[in-house]
Amino acid sequence: MHTSGPDMLKILGRSTAALVCAVMLASCTSGGSEAKAVNPCGISASSEEDALIREILATEDFETRAFKSTSELVDKVKRALPGMRPGKNSYFNAACRYRVEDEHRAVSAAFSFGWSPRVPPGPPSNGVSYELNGASGVTSTSGSSSTLLVQCDLPGELGAQSRNVWFSADAYFSVMPATGADVVDQAGKDRRMTLTYLMARRVTDALGCENKPLAKPPVVKPLPAP
Repeated sequence: MHTSGPDMLKILGRSTAALVCAVMLASCTSGGSEAKAVNPCGISASSEEDALIREILATEDFETRAFKSTSELVDKVKRALPGMRPGKNSYFNAACRYRVEDEHRAVSAAFSFGWSPRVPPGPPSNGVSYELNGASGVTSTSGSSSTLLVQCDLPGELGAQSRNVWFSADAYFSVMPATGADVVDQAGKDRRMTLTYLMARRVTDALGCENKPLAKPPVVKPLPAP
């Protein structure tokens, strides 16, 4: 069937508009995941991470700093694995810091990631132990640090070695100046452990851990004291 010039232009115009809409829709639906893939620290205002950081830092606004992009972090964490010495932690790579500072105080939460020897986690000498969907965690008595140990089965040539160590997420919480009023209760420790889990999940997802160790939502359960 023959189509006149004006009719053909109308058809082409509708096709072009549909294509533009499809591209825009794809951009809108994938933008969040793309931003997260680029930046390991990026969080949305409606996320659980955002709510936890605001509670932990006791602020409505905070500064975010990413020390590495997600691809750089993944590359460095993978490179740290073959260099491990027997019985020793690998080099830990700083990834994120959230901070608020004014004339009265400076409070921050910082996260780094690496590998630890595969030994059964024992009772902490100074802190609270957790079991989180098969991962092991500990938060210090003061609440100034949290560590999560995870089995992360890497694909490819690092697979065998990754199965003999723990992927480790370390979180550090700083309050300056420190005062006796900065004591963290059990609920505060639970929040810090939950945030450590969520930040670690971003990295295990980026690493491509084949066993998907942190796929489930965090269920934070302090273990009974020995």
